[in-house]
Parts: sequence; C-alpha cells; structure tokens
Amino acid sequence: QLTIKYSKTAKGLCAALAMLTAPIAAQARDEASERLDLAHRFVSLIQPADMAKAMSESLSGLFPSVNELPPEKASAVQETMSEMMQEYMPALFKAMAPVYAEIFTLQELQALVAFYESDVGRSMVRKSYEATPRVTAVAQQVLPPVLERAMDRLCDRLECSAQERQAMKTQVQGMAAPATSTN
Repeated sequence: QLTIKYSKTAKGLCAALAMLTAPIAAQARDEASERLDLAHRFVSLIQPADMAKAMSESLSGLFPSVNELPPEKASAVQETMSEMMQEYMPALFKAMAPVYAEIFTLQELQALVAFYESDVGRSMVRKSYEATPRVTAVAQQVLPPVLERAMDRLCDRLECSAQERQAMKTQVQGMAAPATSTN
C-alpha cells in the first residue's frame, strides 16, 4: 500500500511539474520563434542582392588574369560569377538567419533590426557595399609587401636557397593585381 501511495504521489508531482513547466517551455519556443523571425528580418535588411553585387565586383578584382582574356571570354567569366553570386547569396542568407537567432539574444536582435531599419542603418549598409571594391583595391596594394616580408621570414626559418627565395618573391609579385579605382 505504501508503494501505491508513493506511486500516486510521484505521478501527481510529475503532473504538477509538467503543468508548471509547460508555460516556460512554450515561452522558450515563442522566444526562439521570435528570434528566428527577427534574424530573418535582420538578414533581409542587410540587402543580399547589393552584397552579391559588391562581392562579385570584388571577386573579379581578385582575378586579374580575367582582364587578360579576350573580351567575350572575360565577359562570360564575369557573367558566370555574377550568376553564381545571385544563387549563392540567398542560400547563404537563409542559412545565416538560424545562426544569428541562436547567437543573439532577443533584445540584441530587436536592437539590430531597429538600427538597420533606421536611416543611418540603411545608409551604412549601402555605403558598406559602395566601399567594398575600394577596400579590395586597397587590400591588393597592401598585401603584396606584407606577403614578401612573410616569405622572407619563412625562408629565414626554413633556410631557403637564393633560388627558392627568388621563386617565392616572384610568385608573390605575380599575385599583385593592379588596383582598380571605382568612383
């Protein structure tokens, strides 16, 4: 009889706990759902189409050999890269939203959405994409001397021969692309 009473008491406690925790679990699901909705809004506010265009322009600047192709082939490469970015960016942004929803709190996502919906937020997004080709050009100017110094350090550590050192420098110099100016 003691076992029966204990069993009924345990079942009663479990039922009471389930009733008490159900609203908490529902609230957690509601908040998670709201965070995901806000994350999708945040992602849409950072303008995937504009980002794709900026990234496509930057990528074409990273491959100076495209400029050495006949015009019709260079055009085909650039069009293909643009098409690829148009497919890639929506898929990327769709996949990014759950990550943001998991990482950011509800309050952070609300603040991010509020900022990006503001005039300053929209301007920041637009100008960031305008800056992308310029930043890429600057990176192309800054990177080669840094790589040369890194190759020198590496050769010092690995005790490269003079020929190996020169081959590495030549390879780094070949990576330097002419900076493009966009205005």
